[in-house]
Amino acid sequence: MGLDKHKRMISNNYTQWVSTLPCSECGIDDDTVVAHHLKGIYSPLSGGAGVKASDYFTMPLCYKHHTAIHNGDKDLLEWQPYYILVTLDKAFKGGVILFYDK
Repeated sequence: MGLDKHKRMISNNYTQWVSTLPCSECGIDDDTVVAHHLKGIYSPLSGGAGVKASDYFTMPLCYKHHTAIHNGDKDLLEWQPYYILVTLDKAFKGGVILFYDK
């Protein structure tokens, strides 16, 4: 029995917004910050086999730290879930992602 395939959710608006935030690792706030997609853990949510994770599983990283994580920086890889949750929390609090109470 294999793992279920997850449909990748795409939101250019969300990833563009994430790119406007300061780097999750160092706090730099410049034009090198990009939305980094969850990598290497929590498969199949993190993609796999050449597939990116869903856009909602992103965090802002500057060029230096984005390069480091893609080069296998173990500390950054382990902190991804926390940084992504912080980013999602900011999105909900800022109205970037809306939710509704029943």
